[in-house]
Amino acid sequence: MPIKKNKNGKYQVDISIGTDPITGKRRRLTRTASSKKEAEDVYYQLTQKYNRGQTLLIRDLNFETICELYLEDCKLHGKPNYYQNQLYLIRKHMANHFRNCNFKKVTVNDIKDYQRLLMDSGLSNKSVNNIMISLKRVFDKALEEHVIDINPCNAVKNLSIDNEQMKFWTPDQFKEFISLIDEENEFLFKTYYTVAYFTGMRCGELLAINWKDIDEFRQEINVYKSLAYFNKEIYITKPKTKNSVRRISINSKLLELLLTWKETQESIFNKLKLDYNDDVHVFQYREHPPTKDIFSRRIRTICTRGEIFPIRQHDLRHSHVALLIHQGEDYATIKERLGHASIKTTIDVYGHLFPNKQKETADKLNDFF
Repeated sequence: MPIKKNKNGKYQVDISIGTDPITGKRRRLTRTASSKKEAEDVYYQLTQKYNRGQTLLIRDLNFETICELYLEDCKLHGKPNYYQNQLYLIRKHMANHFRNCNFKKVTVNDIKDYQRLLMDSGLSNKSVNNIMISLKRVFDKALEEHVIDINPCNAVKNLSIDNEQMKFWTPDQFKEFISLIDEENEFLFKTYYTVAYFTGMRCGELLAINWKDIDEFRQEINVYKSLAYFNKEIYITKPKTKNSVRRISINSKLLELLLTWKETQESIFNKLKLDYNDDVHVFQYREHPPTKDIFSRRIRTICTRGEIFPIRQHDLRHSHVALLIHQGEDYATIKERLGHASIKTTIDVYGHLFPNKQKETADKLNDFF
């Protein structure tokens, strides 16, 4: 029976609330009442609260367990690279500091102290913010698991970030870079960098495209997936956002370059005795697709042959935008080609590259004199 009378005349209420999903042990609630009527009321109230998911029981889970639950969510619902990133941040920056923490006693000031500790360690403001965002999500998981009633991270503001000057190549600089490539032995790299420069595609998007994704008749590249390596395994995922699924128009000369590389690629596959069809990745030159690191390192190698300054592989995307702006394209067109979620993103990131209109506006005011 859930209600028993003790030897001291008081009544004990003992109810089962199932099995703890973490420990596998049965969970019970025990309360004491002065009379049988009071005991019945307590039993009824606790049963109703538990059945509605409103029990006052606060689970006592440690930081490590909450992190495991959070990472499991990341693995199930996020991309592989996001899971790996969160795992790294927790192991590198949080595990030791919060190992023995009592979630229920952590205050806003404790979180602020941790933020200052990260700042004092020499990390950039951007890195500190990324860690704090992950920490907030861990505490959100503790909130979800009924370990705490409020997330103290919510009251801690992000640090300000100074935007670094964007690097990109002008058309003349890109031509100089391409001229430094040994076309006979590095034709793959010439093709890859040229496609990146003239489409603005992300690294993962470039590596993921197959020949069947290139529409020769319409001169378009169908972008709907991204490729990445994690623990030496290939993962094909959806692009960064739903707006990243798009079709990018390409000019006839770029299509011609791609088809020339296709002939070279088929010859390479035949020598390696590998099957060749439209499912082969466009920038593949062996049994498995290459990693983005190969193309990142080669940029620096090629630049040492001349006077051109090296940029990151992702900066070719910025260079494409600079090229479009130079050609007089508007925000809407650039947004579509880049696959941005909104035109606001395009303006926020690249607005400073557009010609300054203030001089033109000031000159028009001469008509009033």
